[in-house]
Amino acid sequence: MHMKYHILAFALLAGFAISCEREISTEQADRFIKFYGNYMMDEARDVEALDDGGFAICGIDSLPGVGKRMVLIVTDEFGNLKSGFPKYYPESDTVIGAAANAIVPIRGGQGGFLLAGYVELQVEGSAETQKDIYLVKVSSTGDLNWPRTYGSADDEVILDATERISSGFMLAGYKVKDGKSAILIMGIEQEGDSITPGYPPSLYTQNSSANYILNTGDRYVCICTYDKLGHPELTDMLALCFDDGLFPNARRLSGDSNEQATCIIEDGPNSYLALGNRIIGGRSEIVIHQLETNDQLYITQSELLKTISESNMDLIGKRFVKTEDGRYAIVGTLQSGGDRQIFLQLLTPDKDPSVRVVYGASGDQYGADIDNSIDGGFVLLGTTGFEENSMISLIKTNDTGDL
Repeated sequence: MHMKYHILAFALLAGFAISCEREISTEQADRFIKFYGNYMMDEARDVEALDDGGFAICGIDSLPGVGKRMVLIVTDEFGNLKSGFPKYYPESDTVIGAAANAIVPIRGGQGGFLLAGYVELQVEGSAETQKDIYLVKVSSTGDLNWPRTYGSADDEVILDATERISSGFMLAGYKVKDGKSAILIMGIEQEGDSITPGYPPSLYTQNSSANYILNTGDRYVCICTYDKLGHPELTDMLALCFDDGLFPNARRLSGDSNEQATCIIEDGPNSYLALGNRIIGGRSEIVIHQLETNDQLYITQSELLKTISESNMDLIGKRFVKTEDGRYAIVGTLQSGGDRQIFLQLLTPDKDPSVRVVYGASGDQYGADIDNSIDGGFVLLGTTGFEENSMISLIKTNDTGDL
């Protein structure tokens, strides 16, 4: 397998703050590396290519004296910030912190965006805090339409979101009760007023989470992680298939290994590829499972299709896309010794590993998300850190990962 390296020019930023009001590089190029943030502890979560050729990014912005906030960054096709961005939510300082883990563009971004994650609140009469589901729906210019908070006395967090088959949004994450997390899947109407919670069979609810949800047009397929029964130190991958009725059918994907789910994509009619990671011999390797569903929404077949590993480094796959020409691309984090770098792993139409491109610099780089750009290339989202600080990075490449 061929490997290529690209250097992120980030080390020169060490020692001073950069305002998120404008990105660092202003060149107009089809391929670029851009950094956004206050150079404090900003973190990337999700990126979506928009119908106008630009990109929408969500994550976490951190500032001393302000705390953590949801951040929405919208750019043109060259990665330059659009006027008025970034935007931060909540707009007041009435909460301890907030995080945007997922973004849903509405009508390709022309209808605005939904940000989904959590808000951290002070428990009344206590020094403790709790996390509640926090959603923000905004216009295409980032103006607030509405915020919604849902929660109980326990922690609830949304990890991923998509548009519903009918109308509104479907959310996936976890709920903590008695110190143990359980899979949480819920739907909301377009204005966020009606909540429809759904829970998979209790067999899979011990220390579990719904990590990624896919809308295929007539069904949802959700990929989850849960503790292996009888072996709480190990984890399994689990797939759920359901429609707006929220009565999921479940299938365990993992074998005897310690696996964690990260993403699922559609690979054809009723066929899907689930991405995850597993620990073997103290090393992390990428696993790809193939699964099939039928018209009754049952997962009828699954198999471990591919593993990708290196003997001297950890590979942690985060997100997965399929290209128009039938290839595949994975973004994630490569760790060797104490160094962490963003990687792009390309696969052939037969799902065999081909080229791996590594983007690195001084400090740590973490791959967060990937999408296909409208010109046939890739856009990679990551968090780039140096010492105790970090910024959001956006990498736009051609179809082979080159800059």
